[in-house]
Parts: sequence; C-alpha cells; structure tokens
Amino acid sequence: MPAALIGRRPARRMMCAMRVHALAAVTLATIPFLWQTPAATVGRPGLTPIACPAQTWAPDDPAFEALPGARAFFGRYEGGIYRIEIPWRWNGELMLSAHGFVSNGGAQGSRLRVGLPAIRQHLIDEGFAWAASSYRCNGYVPGMGLQDTMALTGMFTRFNNGTAPRRVYLTGTSMGGHVTLLGMHEFPTQFAGALAMCPAGPELFDYFTAVGAAAEVVTGVTFESPSTVAADARRMADLLGEPPNYTEKGRQLASVEIELSGGPRPFAAEGLRSRFLQNVSGGALAGSTTPSNRAATNQHYTYRVDESLGLTSARLSEAVRRKAPDLSMRSASGPYDELVPFDGHLERPVLTMHGTGDLFVPIHLEQTLNLAVAAAGTSDLLVQRVYRIGGHCGFSVPEQSRAFDDLVRWVRDGMKPGGDAVFGDLRDAGRQFTNPVREGDPGGLTVGPTLHP
Repeated sequence: MPAALIGRRPARRMMCAMRVHALAAVTLATIPFLWQTPAATVGRPGLTPIACPAQTWAPDDPAFEALPGARAFFGRYEGGIYRIEIPWRWNGELMLSAHGFVSNGGAQGSRLRVGLPAIRQHLIDEGFAWAASSYRCNGYVPGMGLQDTMALTGMFTRFNNGTAPRRVYLTGTSMGGHVTLLGMHEFPTQFAGALAMCPAGPELFDYFTAVGAAAEVVTGVTFESPSTVAADARRMADLLGEPPNYTEKGRQLASVEIELSGGPRPFAAEGLRSRFLQNVSGGALAGSTTPSNRAATNQHYTYRVDESLGLTSARLSEAVRRKAPDLSMRSASGPYDELVPFDGHLERPVLTMHGTGDLFVPIHLEQTLNLAVAAAGTSDLLVQRVYRIGGHCGFSVPEQSRAFDDLVRWVRDGMKPGGDAVFGDLRDAGRQFTNPVREGDPGGLTVGPTLHP
C-alpha cells in the first residue's frame, strides 16, 4: 500500500472518568440515568468519532436473566443501553463485547439493541465477567462504538463494589472487530489482549468502491452523481442478474468480486448469494462528500477476472475508473481515527478469526492488517485464523470458545497460539481450526468461483 495511506502511531491517554447511575435487575424507569460524554482527552489526544446520524433513537429494554451462578446488571445511559454479567466466582477478568453494524435505515433502524455474547455460558463457567452496550446510535460507527465499549469498564467497576478488573479483553464481531482493532491501536496498553472476529477496518469501503468501479466497466453504466446512485445501481442490477441466475455480465462481476476479496476459496461463491449486488457501491465514485466516501480509494487494487467468462484482466484494469483518496480525511492528520488505515503498532496480543466465504467483510482485509503489522515489526503480537464458512461471521460456539481460550493463555502464560497463513493460494484454506465442518464443504477439492452456467 502506498506510504501516504498508512496510518500513524497515535498519542494515547487514559479513558476519562465517567459518572453513570446504573440499575441492577430492577425496572429502568425507577432510577434516573446520567452520562458524562467522554472528554477530549480520550485518544490522540482526543478520539474524535464520526458523528452519529441525525435521527431520534429508541432504546430497547435491556433486561435479561442471569445465568445460574452469576449476577445480571443492565440499564440505560445517554449513550444507549448496556448489559453486564458477573459470576459469583469471578476470576478477576472482564471481556468487553463490541457488536457489529446495525443499519440506521428502515422501520427498525432507530432501535438501539444490546445482545449477549455467543460464548456467554463458557465465559461464566470459566469465571469471566462480560459487558456489552448498544452504542449511542446505529450505522457504521466504530469510533462511537469504541467510546461506548470502553465506558463499560467503569460501569462494571461500580457494580463490582468498586473493584476494577485486573485484566480486560476487548472483543468484537464485524464492525465490532473494527472497534476492537481500533482500540488496540488507539489505546494499545489499555487491554490485555483482543479477539477480533471477521473484523472490518478502514479499508472496507475501498473494497466496495473497487467493486463499484468494476461494475461500471462490466455494465457500461456509470455512477454520475450522488443523486443518481440508486437509479444507476438499479440499471446495473438489471444487466447483472442475481445469484444463482447471473447474466453473462453478472458472472464476470461475480468473478471480479471473488478475486478482489482474496481469490478463489471454499464457500466464496456461496458468500456472494447475499452480497453480490450489495457490494456494488457508487457513492465514492459519484462524488459523495461523507467522510468514509471521501477517504475511500481503489487505486491500490489489482483487478483480475476469470478470463474464460469473456473479459480479460488487462482490459478491466485499463478501463476501470480509479478514485483517489481525500488525504485530508485518510492521512495521519485526518480528523477521524476510524478512517485512517491501521499502522500495525500493537503492544498487546491480538487474535483474529475470518471465514473464507465472507463477501461482506472479505478475508483480504486480514492481508492488509498482516502487512501493516509486519511493517511495524509487531508480527509476534498477531495471530490470524481462517475458517471454512459461507457467509458473514458464522463462527460456531466451539470455534469462538477455543479462540478466546487461546488468547487468554497467550496473555497469561506468554505462549503464542497457532494460526493460519492469510496470503497465497486459499483454495483449500481453513482446515486447522474449522469446527464443525459445514454442510457442503468441498472437502479435499480445491475450489474456484464455479460461476459458469
């Protein structure tokens, strides 16, 4: 990646003090809740998130029942809603769980929700406390997500009779994985270790822009202006078809998407079923002025296609429109840390998990992370694992439990766990840690896009 696009090592300060009046397993309406917005001393020297979408938010009821042997705490603060669970036989450690993207559109887009970790039972059985929040808004908001997730440690301490955790693990899924990696870069000594599952990152919108630029070449339709993006995308859809009923042009673009996202690999074609048209983004190409669209670029992508489908890689690469990044947004001096590519300067262990068939947050983002970490000389603090899964973030409980346990042993005992290579031929990747083998797994066969009729 060009040097100008690489992020920088930020200055860090400790999370500011926060005053939260909270509620433990009683009706929310009986107690007032106050939230002190994080001060400008968070981050480098202040973590400035992209602003929330301008709409009214409606928090759900966060109440939940504690598992046997644990206590449940839940409530509401100005930033949203939260859940915390502490086992009676607490081991002194806390896992923070950052959730993924929740759309702010549609009938349910204004609802703020907080979930439960998939490995919740495992955590309580092993003595770990956990905490999660909704964030103060929906949308793609990793900066806001990091602020709200970090605030949970202070709330946990209040509920735990003033006793702070001796270790805090930061975990997250999808956009929550972006939250996790952002936290490990912006606050590199704040957490004992991190588990980032199918993590997104600043370059995710580069991928969507790259797909949009390829769609222009394949279909002959151009994204003209922000006001016509939706209409242009509909015209493209008519020419491309949908999985599995691709047109000839659709098969070409599907091949390009697989190549851009990491190359042929198990379940990649299956992953396109829900993402084929959704990955075509025209906002940045059409000149949208949102921060993420201004920062996006496809200049560093090499375009390839299965040439038996009637399009050559050379013709595609020559014809595709290249969108330059706005470095006032993307560079080290930009206002929003969440838009700056990670500089790879880790100081604590990070373990990542990624599925081969993820076409929403593709596995090539793991390659980008790996390069940044290697350039920073901190590869000893990164382990990456690959799983043979179709779709986005479909990890099993055993897979997540093992990864978390291996991270904890790494932090406690200094024994780095095993991982997978994320570069090279991925057509038979993901054998080491996949559990269980998914239905339809190609077995020992190497697999390509399988996009011919």
